[in-house]
Amino acid sequence: MDNCTISVSKTKKQLDVKPPKKPSFTIETDEDFLKLHTLTLVSGKRGGGKSVSTANYMRLCKEKQYFQRCWLITPTYASNKEIWNIADIQEEDVLEPTVTALREITKLVEAEKQEWELFLQQKELYEKFHTDMKHKAIKNIKSEQLMAYYEMGLLDDPGMEKPKWKHPLECPPRLALIIDDCLGTDLMARRTAGLVNTCIKHRHLSDGLGLSIFMLVQSYCAQGGVARPIRENATSLWLFKINDYNQIKKIKEEADLPVSEEDFEKMCNYCHEKPYGFILCDFNPKSEDKRFRCGFDEYLHPPSLNDKELIKSKHT
Repeated sequence: MDNCTISVSKTKKQLDVKPPKKPSFTIETDEDFLKLHTLTLVSGKRGGGKSVSTANYMRLCKEKQYFQRCWLITPTYASNKEIWNIADIQEEDVLEPTVTALREITKLVEAEKQEWELFLQQKELYEKFHTDMKHKAIKNIKSEQLMAYYEMGLLDDPGMEKPKWKHPLECPPRLALIIDDCLGTDLMARRTAGLVNTCIKHRHLSDGLGLSIFMLVQSYCAQGGVARPIRENATSLWLFKINDYNQIKKIKEEADLPVSEEDFEKMCNYCHEKPYGFILCDFNPKSEDKRFRCGFDEYLHPPSLNDKELIKSKHT
């Protein structure tokens, strides 16, 4: 092959490949925030800080209105209720990891979508009613339109308050799901539970309304744990301290991270020296220099070829 010369000739230009101006299924986030929607894997041994970190991240997401409702699937809610209170997860939004749990979640996502569509219809009807009352006589309004006004209660109470969305930010519902401590349950052990399918199409649910998913596991690639199709579709990994070097090596290889094995190990060691510390690997970063973090607030850059020092940069 070294002695071969490849000849290239161009055709007449036929097609300009143009990406969409704005990607689908996205939630606008601050410059230093991860992209949403997300399929995030949070991996670490028991008591390492997975649930606390995820609960606090969800709390911040809700404060910023990136998420407005979050469901939780876990068999250990009663003993971890104090942790999940941080994220303001309501008890009615907690499900056991049964084989039907994800089907229930899908129905709840669809119900949120329908509620949003009903709100938009009522808002439009309210505005049209006041326009008609201002510019038309009742006799000139079509009967089906009058019936719609009547059913909404506008004819009985013309001064009724304008419909308001249930969340401070008027936008399609922003939804998330946390799956915690479910290794070995029907949710992860039985194919009929639909976990792989739900994770792969999470941002397409309900015609693109979407659902962000956070999976908290004690092992990234344990037997019977997170299926490889889920790992390969993950958008980020929060890796807490583990003692199995072979697993760190497997993560680096499987995720095809653009750093050497030595650099990845060095970054892991730096993060894991901190109490409850974790390395955050963003597989779909907003820019290449935001691919690795120590926790949420400190960017990591692979060691330079010259000084072999770990370069860090903080953000607020």
